[in-house]
Amino acid sequence: MRILRWSALLVFIIGLSLPAGAVDRTCSPAATLDDLVTCIRNQMPRSGSNGYVVPTATQQADWRWVVRQMLGGSCDFQPPASLSGIVRVRTFTDSGNGKSYCLFMEVQDVDGNGIVDRGWGTFIVDPQAQRELSHHAPHPISDSTSENEAAGVFRETNSRSFLMCGAHRDANPQPSSCQSSYNAADCAHNVNNMFQPANEELQVFYAGRPWNAIQWHGMAADTCPAVDSYLSHGMNQPPAAGDKIISLKNNVSKYHPTWVVDVPGAGACSLNATDNVQGRLLNGVFPGSVCGTAASLYTGAFIHNEQDPGFRTAADWVPVVSDTWPLQPPTPGAPSGLAASAGKRKVTLGWNPSAGAQNYRVKRSTSNGGPYTVIASGIAGTTYLDNGLGSGITYYYVVSAVNAAGESPNSNQAGAKAK
Repeated sequence: MRILRWSALLVFIIGLSLPAGAVDRTCSPAATLDDLVTCIRNQMPRSGSNGYVVPTATQQADWRWVVRQMLGGSCDFQPPASLSGIVRVRTFTDSGNGKSYCLFMEVQDVDGNGIVDRGWGTFIVDPQAQRELSHHAPHPISDSTSENEAAGVFRETNSRSFLMCGAHRDANPQPSSCQSSYNAADCAHNVNNMFQPANEELQVFYAGRPWNAIQWHGMAADTCPAVDSYLSHGMNQPPAAGDKIISLKNNVSKYHPTWVVDVPGAGACSLNATDNVQGRLLNGVFPGSVCGTAASLYTGAFIHNEQDPGFRTAADWVPVVSDTWPLQPPTPGAPSGLAASAGKRKVTLGWNPSAGAQNYRVKRSTSNGGPYTVIASGIAGTTYLDNGLGSGITYYYVVSAVNAAGESPNSNQAGAKAK
């Protein structure tokens, strides 16, 4: 009873200590992802506000933990204690496409001034993603419309995740402790934020599996006047044959033949993002060295897109991105109804077709239950004749279906004794 009284008193005291105008900025009226991103942008610390707050090491680690849970498919959980009250994790359903996303955003506004208190950012995951792409907006407000562009491409291409910095890059006048020629709130040039830990966790999540982080940037029309969009890997190095940014460039030409898009090697632009700390990280630089160490090679995971005003519309980039990362067909289901009939030193097999199969593999064993050895591949039909068998021996078979996405589980087992 005494514990309950003290708990009630503590809640009362905390309530008295909060300003009357304290609000959680949840953007609850937002109906679509575009509305949501616009709302979040409008309530983040602006240029010159000195509103960005450096997170503690514990808060950064806990932010990574939340990102890990979301990438793993969880959304119904409470953030760790160091983030409690500051952020919220919830499901967000887009009324336009009916899809539900997992949303992680800063909400706390203690003084009720309409601006969140720390400027830490937003992370969104599509649990039904079809493309292993992560779309990033490191300079919201500053690179006008790039945040909505990144969110729109994320939504329309069914990509895995979206990441947005939580403050204007010049919110604080203090120089970045990572790269002093940039300000402290600049997510692309600092590690004392939540943007960098999220990238570190993305890198761990994929663990060598193919994926891409695409940073959507904006440049002034006169910065690189010869190009409308400039694609790089965070290095001043011409891309190798077959590189994704070459495919991006070619697909832009297909859908927007009047656009001028270039990549390193031609000298058309110097915005190669060589000091971008996420680019360095994803190109293999050790996390503790990204502030001062440039990448010596590129992995292909990081893509940096600088764009003139007027070339930052999601609708223009959706078909380009979709064609650059085409969807793979699903793995076929296991064939069913496998049956075996014996003949003289032979066994005839037949099975039901499997949806999506391009061909089939037949596997055989002389032991009930396997292990099985593949005896035939690339079979176009749903029958197979196994000749030259030993008389009086029982053979056991399974069949699997194959397409471009991979191989199905095995069918039911069927056995027959050769005569």
